[in-house]
Amino acid sequence: MRLLLGACALIWVVSATAAPNMTAEKPLTMSQAIAMVLENNPQLQAADFDSNAAADRVRQRSLTSPWELGVEFENLAGGNGVSGSRNLETTLSLGRVLELGNKAHLRGEVARFELGVLHHEQDARRLDLLSNAARRFLDIVRVQGERDLSEEQVTLMQRTLQAVERRYEIGKAPEAERSRAQINLAKAELAREETEHLLANGRRQLSVLWGELEPGFSSAQADLFRLHDEPDYATLEQRIEQNPVLARLATAERLANARLQLARSKRNSDVDIKVGMRHFNASDNLGLTLSMSMPLGSGGRARPYVSEAENLQQREPYLAQQQHMALRATLFELHQELLHARDRLIVYQQRIIPAAEKALADYSRGYTAGRYSLWELTSAQEILLEARREILSAATEHHMIGIEIIRLIGATPATGVNP
Repeated sequence: MRLLLGACALIWVVSATAAPNMTAEKPLTMSQAIAMVLENNPQLQAADFDSNAAADRVRQRSLTSPWELGVEFENLAGGNGVSGSRNLETTLSLGRVLELGNKAHLRGEVARFELGVLHHEQDARRLDLLSNAARRFLDIVRVQGERDLSEEQVTLMQRTLQAVERRYEIGKAPEAERSRAQINLAKAELAREETEHLLANGRRQLSVLWGELEPGFSSAQADLFRLHDEPDYATLEQRIEQNPVLARLATAERLANARLQLARSKRNSDVDIKVGMRHFNASDNLGLTLSMSMPLGSGGRARPYVSEAENLQQREPYLAQQQHMALRATLFELHQELLHARDRLIVYQQRIIPAAEKALADYSRGYTAGRYSLWELTSAQEILLEARREILSAATEHHMIGIEIIRLIGATPATGVNP
């Protein structure tokens, strides 16, 4: 494939060691997921046939007009003067339409640029598909993180219930407090169960991208909290020209110019020429025939075709300009969001979570000693769990935005750009 469209570049998003084979016992890595999509996705396989068909159209349109073999019979039947075969005249001719203005070559040029546009569109669709695969992979990793948090929450609720029951048994906690702890534990267990359903759905949504309904893996392997350094915006902006959408617009401009040249060639009238041999039955003699014909007024008839092609050609630079500005604006926005996601993660990682862990430890000791209420303890637990959900969200968001930037700049495996 010409670009492979960011397949390797997408792998930067998470750091994982690829295993040689994907099995249910071994976790799936990003590189394996991308490779499976590239090799087995039905949409990509169908695209190869589209390219082959478009290449055939180039050959079709480059063909010149065919030679025509004809037979003509005159005086085959008629009145008394020409009845019978004595006055029959038979002409065998060979002819073709001579296309002036290099029309066959220009038709081929139009088809070649159409093939180029198709390739760029396929590149964009392929990159969208790989980006989608990477997002689905990361979503599985995120839900796995949420499942771990649910496990932690269940453990916390179990410990809290045990502490409440100890206080209840010695008469220092009411029945309502024990019921509340039991409710919190049940809710935590339900949340844990929900993550299992989400994981089952996520695995199937990813595996269908390589044409399988039953996932051949049980988990995804990646370190969401290992972030790569972000390049500056100017570096990314220089790479945006590799976006298949912009490449398509450049080819579309050349296609519009080729269509204009083909429209102008219609001003040249084609010549229909035939040469033949005529046999006269009456005298048993042979004679040569030559005929030529061409339509009149070709210049006038070509004028609206030329005008249409000129208008379509003149619009292309404006479309390209608008697309360039839109992509750059989107790239700038994504780059800002990427930096914000990192800042958010660092604040939670270095300041909020350590403080929440310290607070929970204090509240846990204080509840056991009777200094704090159950409400204060559960609030501290929720603050810590929410902080860990936020840092998981920030890490996932950072990588998701990175995938969008990779897609936007159309990075290739050779460049290995890490947004």
